[in-house]
Amino acid sequence: MLFLACKTGYASDGVSESDYYQELPVVLSASRLSQPLSDAPNAMTVIDRKMIVASGFRTIADLMKLVPGMYVSYYKGSQPIVAYHGTTDQFSRRMQVLIDGRSVYLPPTGSVSWADLPITVDDIERIEVIRGPAAASYGANSTQGVISIITRDAGSMDGKSVSYTKGDKGINDVETRFGKRGDTYDYRMTLAYTADNGYDSLTTPPNGYTMATFKAPGLLNNSNDSNQARMLNYRGDYHPNGIDRYDIQFGFNHDVQGVGFSDKNPSIYNSYMGTNGDPFHDLIGNSDYAQLGWTRQLDHGAELSLRYSHTRLDQYEAFPVYLVGVYFPGPVVQSMQSSRDEIEVQHTLPLSDSNRLVYGAGYQIDRAGGQSAMPPISQYYSSSYVYSEYRAFAHDEWRISPKWLLNLGGMFEKDDLGQFNTSPRIALNYHVTPEQTLRAGVSVAYRAPSTVETSYPLLQPGALYIPAPVMNSPGLQPEKLVSREIGYIGEFPDWATSIDLRLYSDQLSNGIYLSSTAKSFVNGMTGEYHGFEATVKHEFDQDNSLTVNFAHAWAASNGVLLAASGQKIMASSDPANSDILAASIPSNSASALYMVRLPHDYSFSASGYYQAAMQPFDRGAIDYQPIERRIDVRIARALALAGGVKGSIALVLQNLLNQAYTEYIASNLFNRRGYVTLTLDW
Repeated sequence: MLFLACKTGYASDGVSESDYYQELPVVLSASRLSQPLSDAPNAMTVIDRKMIVASGFRTIADLMKLVPGMYVSYYKGSQPIVAYHGTTDQFSRRMQVLIDGRSVYLPPTGSVSWADLPITVDDIERIEVIRGPAAASYGANSTQGVISIITRDAGSMDGKSVSYTKGDKGINDVETRFGKRGDTYDYRMTLAYTADNGYDSLTTPPNGYTMATFKAPGLLNNSNDSNQARMLNYRGDYHPNGIDRYDIQFGFNHDVQGVGFSDKNPSIYNSYMGTNGDPFHDLIGNSDYAQLGWTRQLDHGAELSLRYSHTRLDQYEAFPVYLVGVYFPGPVVQSMQSSRDEIEVQHTLPLSDSNRLVYGAGYQIDRAGGQSAMPPISQYYSSSYVYSEYRAFAHDEWRISPKWLLNLGGMFEKDDLGQFNTSPRIALNYHVTPEQTLRAGVSVAYRAPSTVETSYPLLQPGALYIPAPVMNSPGLQPEKLVSREIGYIGEFPDWATSIDLRLYSDQLSNGIYLSSTAKSFVNGMTGEYHGFEATVKHEFDQDNSLTVNFAHAWAASNGVLLAASGQKIMASSDPANSDILAASIPSNSASALYMVRLPHDYSFSASGYYQAAMQPFDRGAIDYQPIERRIDVRIARALALAGGVKGSIALVLQNLLNQAYTEYIASNLFNRRGYVTLTLDW
């Protein structure tokens, strides 16, 4: 992790972690410039390596629980949902996710397939989360925010490591890592296998339903909820001189997900489950990526960089189906392919001692396709789409005076859908004192329609294609979000405490939804989001710290979603629950992480999570999500063995008090579980 070297100058990389008591962290993602957190144009959360370890989480998506205002859940045990400020449908189309600058956003569904990412939690150095629109820096689909995952440098490891995790719910992970630091070339490689059985199963119907009204008791069985992933990733760094650096990355992932919600003959439950019965089966995914980067240090602190990346995901499934009153043993076979090629050039240029400029341009091409075959009735569907996009961006940081800092930037984008979008952002930071900063900002962001919205029906992972009276929507316009925020960052060195506050108001227009009258996706939803977020960090001493996050949010829409979907919202005394958008946002959420280093090489951490009740955006009343309360603990001991072998052994208990709760879908029941991890390094 990087930290700030001085309050009034630019951020420097040449500082140590011991400086944390006096200074705020440096962030790299907000404006594409290295800035102290107090100079950034957006509110941000940094999850560093120490927090990642202390959380005890096995999945990358779960780490987002440490971000104020972030919703994390799962459609199935292997299909995470990560969203900021609600609208928590299965795909969460408004969140951009980057890994070392490479977008992993999928164009067909406008989502991120977290289970298919070819990296592990141990590969991550830190995560920077931009809380709020960041289209000025990263373009379309950054309307809710940006999750920027930075992996460990190629030179971060010089040796070998093996780790084994075993626990409840089929948790069985093996990971080996090795690397080498050289005079001109560093590399590291990870080989990993991860497996678990997902959620627990309900024994009684949820949310006041009875066995008589539930109609499909088989849905209580969530036993086909497993995930097995085999992955490899490699990162190399070639630095032949003090000027040029070449970054080489590639990785692969083979993932098998248990999907479906019934272990019975689909014809038995057709009255409840509609046309297909969604029987138990496997969804198989194969993903890969390659990335090449070049960075040259120029005179007077300037820098030029060039990056190319390729990302691909193929998914396949086969299962029997119940259709139009007839049971077909099948199998129905369907698949989806998605890929993205992207190239980007960026130039960072200090214009003066008080002004820095970064600008650049990029081009990307997205390809998406799907096939579905239903042999019993000779039904076949195939689609293929190719879209390209050009973009140019710039951001200027002007230190007007020691107290005033202006961030001004924007992104221009043009795509094959005929869209021309300009996303500006302006933020003014006022350093009341060197330790107290106020920030005010306004930004505009757009979300481009996903392929599944413009070209319905396009096959979606885990969803059977059935011909439906829904037409293509080629005339869709991008959604637009205007965001206003006021922030405060305060440091109190005498108390070893920092405070980060954010007050925001966002207005969404031209929102996209599926209209039951037009039989297509249309624009027409408007919404507004308002809220308050806070993060407080306190260090009792160098080995003892506490981080607390809190978020309060509320929203409203023009009601077209309720009319279009016909969904029933769980009865509540809160009148806002007649609005699907409002009901989908937890009014209050909080998290806390306590970390302490104990004598005799022990360490202990405890974390707590709270989320108010909510109605998932695209689910019915049966999947109403009650209040969630959860406490996790982790205790570990460092090991020093013979022959210079070091390592650690750690025990993690999740949901320690066994306050069972459900997530997103009522059959996703999370009880207490535990696992042990043994790591050896040499």
